[in-house]
Amino acid sequence: MERRIIDLDFEPRVVGSRTSASEELRVKENFDTQTEGAVTADFWLPSKIGVPKLLKVDLESNMLELIKDALFIKEITVIYNRDCYRFPVRNYLYPHHPIHNPSVPRKGCLPHLHVREGAGTLKHQETEEFLIKAREEDLKTTKSLLKWNKSKYDSDKLLYSGFLDVMEYEQLPRFLQFKDANYDLVLGFRESGRDEIRSRVFEHLTKKILGTYKANRFASFQEFELYLKHKSTELGWPKENITEAMKVAKNFRKDEEFGRQMLCGSNAQQIRKVRSLEGRWAGHNLPSHATEGKSIQDLLEAGKLYEVTNDIMDGVPHGGGFSKTLTGTKQTWYSILADCMLYVRDDGKLVPVLIRLENKNDGKPATWWSPPEPEITDEDHPKHLAWLYAKMWFRSIDLNNYVMGTHYSRGHAINETIAVGAFRNLPRAHPIFRVLQPHIQGIIPVNTNAREVIVSPGKNAFSLFLAGGDAVDKVFHNYFKTFTYDQLVVPLDIEQRGVQDIPEYLFRDDMMSHWEILHQYLTEMVDLTYLSDEDVVKDVELQNFFQDVADNGFRGFENSAGFPRSVSNKEKLVEFLTVSVLNVSVFHTAVNFQTFTYMTFMPNIPSCMSQPPPDQDTVVTMELILDSLPLLEIAFYAMTLSNLLGAFSPIERFFLGDPGQNRLGMIGENMAVSPAQEACIRSLAERMRGLKEKIDERNRGRYFKYDVMRPDNVPITAQA
Repeated sequence: MERRIIDLDFEPRVVGSRTSASEELRVKENFDTQTEGAVTADFWLPSKIGVPKLLKVDLESNMLELIKDALFIKEITVIYNRDCYRFPVRNYLYPHHPIHNPSVPRKGCLPHLHVREGAGTLKHQETEEFLIKAREEDLKTTKSLLKWNKSKYDSDKLLYSGFLDVMEYEQLPRFLQFKDANYDLVLGFRESGRDEIRSRVFEHLTKKILGTYKANRFASFQEFELYLKHKSTELGWPKENITEAMKVAKNFRKDEEFGRQMLCGSNAQQIRKVRSLEGRWAGHNLPSHATEGKSIQDLLEAGKLYEVTNDIMDGVPHGGGFSKTLTGTKQTWYSILADCMLYVRDDGKLVPVLIRLENKNDGKPATWWSPPEPEITDEDHPKHLAWLYAKMWFRSIDLNNYVMGTHYSRGHAINETIAVGAFRNLPRAHPIFRVLQPHIQGIIPVNTNAREVIVSPGKNAFSLFLAGGDAVDKVFHNYFKTFTYDQLVVPLDIEQRGVQDIPEYLFRDDMMSHWEILHQYLTEMVDLTYLSDEDVVKDVELQNFFQDVADNGFRGFENSAGFPRSVSNKEKLVEFLTVSVLNVSVFHTAVNFQTFTYMTFMPNIPSCMSQPPPDQDTVVTMELILDSLPLLEIAFYAMTLSNLLGAFSPIERFFLGDPGQNRLGMIGENMAVSPAQEACIRSLAERMRGLKEKIDERNRGRYFKYDVMRPDNVPITAQA
């Protein structure tokens, strides 16, 4: 078996009371060339050497080794004077020839690593020049591999948060790629879903060639329901997910269920209080039967009216340009503006009372839709069907807002911006990098994969089932036009949207619980690092991080979208860190992992609508509704994609581990390894355990449980 060698230089050398960085002690450890996964090396030092402060880690190949690959080193422990010193590495080294030691990156790996022990250190607190030079060298080399993208978003004056200038996964620096074994798991998981889609497309195209194909439209809602149940079971999708989706299928027509999904569904972030009847709501009154006899002005003053709007689709052309890929026939998927006003009834239920649809692309005037009078009880009455149709149109357009705005722009793109800034400006010796590392490690490779397939301009995964998918650049731009940093600060966002008093707003409640827990955890971590606000101000690396994110991550945004260019005290630092950790973990979880429940039964949230929106005098029939809904091929694609993207990847770690479900927790996945830091992580886990018990208690007896943010369901990062 061929061997590799990990080669360590220990610095400083301690002789009596004198410290010298020039003396060398080299220690070597052999590893098989095919070693994979977490390599932890243990070394023992003689007492004359002194306390180890810095390791220079090198990887040497066997002279006869022909096929080389990088080695992932998790941690190195050094025993000195019977004490254990932990040096967290969590990085790759590419083996070099024993005679030729490189000084520049090779194969996406740094030529060597300088590793500091334990909690890490702040640069301005270092007193020895060799320690300062080592961290500067590592950061400079790392930064050379990580450049901001200068893209067409700049030249076309389109807003988009900054991202790494890498468009293909294989071109990423090795330390930003997944470990090979983990990536194989992820690829296998994704490929199974893609195979399902490919086989269905091939089957339909074959029928078209043979002349035996006919458009697969569903003849009733019941057919949609049966298809979902049959196909999900046939493909072996999780039974508990199927059960929840079937509950939605049986209740989706009810206004109370529509309102519940606005508060607990995948896009629950969007609702806000109506503060004015000007603008979009001007000139239209609510029927008194929809508001329990109260006037719209009285409801406005009482703070009982809320809205969900979809300006993100303004100026987005009709889609369907690539519909032929799945269906064999070209369709138009209508892109319109759709807004909904909701009312909190006296019984505390939130229900829709007014929907506004406007087909600006075709120059049509806005239309207005309200619930039918209570004495009309027949669900197939034209007024009931017209109200149901309007709700479907709103949900279909809101899905575009969710997929490309809430989920991708906020849940992915913004997180990458923060991650790139951290990797470029915080050396691995920095305590704040070590705290952030497990949360930002996965988002860049995930987004790079997405840039190849899911969100690339033109034909992409979204263009095969969403009206706005043909114009993702425009949709992203519209989202970022109104995005600000304050939206990420949960308590402030709740206040600004005016949603403190909505009953049963469980998304708000659980987000706030996580904010408080993470804020406390990060306060403890910051207190371990910074003794005073002055230490924060003196931390040049930290200040560079803030400036880089604001100036380059939000280039072109007014006032950098409100992102601070510097930080002057521990309180604001904790806020920013809480934003960074919560958004990439808890928020992403809340919006990502309910897709199967709500988006697989197409009448609940149609992925696209292939008939024009109704005029005000259109008599809506069940035939018109069914003709507007997605064909079977589109429904199957959306179902499969929802199952694929809405399931945990095989390599997730969670805020609260659960051995019974084979779920690992945070310990073991981070670089914050000092005893005090690990004590903070264990305290975090205990508080998360308390939140789990609270959510479990709340869910008892509920027909629709809401446990998406239960800590054992929340991955610590957007991993895959």
